[in-house]
Amino acid sequence: SLSDRLLAGGYPEAMQRASPRRRQDWMAAYLEAILTRDVREIAQVNKTEGLARPLRALAAVSGQRCNFAQLGGALGLDHKTAQRYVGLFEQLYLVQRLEPYAANRLSRLVKTPKMHFLDSGLLAAMGGLTPARLERERTALGPLAETFVFSELLKIASWSEGRFRFSHYRDKDQREVDLVVENEASELIGVEVKAGASVVAGDLAGLRRLADATAGKFRAGVILYDGAETHSFGGGLWAVPFATLWA
Repeated sequence: SLSDRLLAGGYPEAMQRASPRRRQDWMAAYLEAILTRDVREIAQVNKTEGLARPLRALAAVSGQRCNFAQLGGALGLDHKTAQRYVGLFEQLYLVQRLEPYAANRLSRLVKTPKMHFLDSGLLAAMGGLTPARLERERTALGPLAETFVFSELLKIASWSEGRFRFSHYRDKDQREVDLVVENEASELIGVEVKAGASVVAGDLAGLRRLADATAGKFRAGVILYDGAETHSFGGGLWAVPFATLWA
């Protein structure tokens, strides 16, 4: 099932563990090793005791826009210190910031980025999510699904012939697209993530707005959803099953 895929994540060592409990134990040991040993070698940080708390705070906002001043305030840190923590976790390949899409490259740098964990299994483990909890708390599926799709598309891009930039889209009317994939010719595809098993026309509002805003560059819009059929909505817009990522 989709929830099983999301909870398993993509670390090969974790996926070899047969049960969710064993996978979570591996994730906990992996994080402990990263935050107490590897961080000293990679980032030359000696004081590692306080790293778990900001990482948990980032897990709580994975897939959301991340204001460093607000994040720092919640942790009792200034925004520069919060930014340094995020930069450190990026060096450790635990998270990656996703800048907003804008035709002007400078505009991307001054707007609020999203923050994404790079593995849905790790994100689930940090949130204590189990199959039973996901059955009760279906809203938790959304952030996990978006994290999973982002990490899978990054992998696909890494072995592709082309080079791609990833961003997210949000306009003044709060229309959003989870991921924008852009090639070297500035052509782009919008990707929305929906953990539900059905797609209705209203779910494509963000993709339609992105298509209008990037006329001449927009090539397709895709909603990845938890269904079994591929559907065309016209205008290069499609609903596509999650399974296409691995089938």
